[in-house]
Amino acid sequence: MSLKTRVQEKIERAGIANYSFDADTLILCGVRYAIEACTCGATDCDGVQLQRKASDGVVTLQ
Repeated sequence: MSLKTRVQEKIERAGIANYSFDADTLILCGVRYAIEACTCGATDCDGVQLQRKASDGVVTLQ
């Protein structure tokens, strides 16, 4: 399963409908996120991490 597919499932499970993709970038409610593999090793981790693309800082969502 691709990272993009995992992200899509994660968003749909959360009940979010306002999202789209631009290449390997998630656009969620107007905010852009880079899609990356997560290597935290937690048993409940879905293997995806989102890095917010912003000039004022980086926010990681897992």
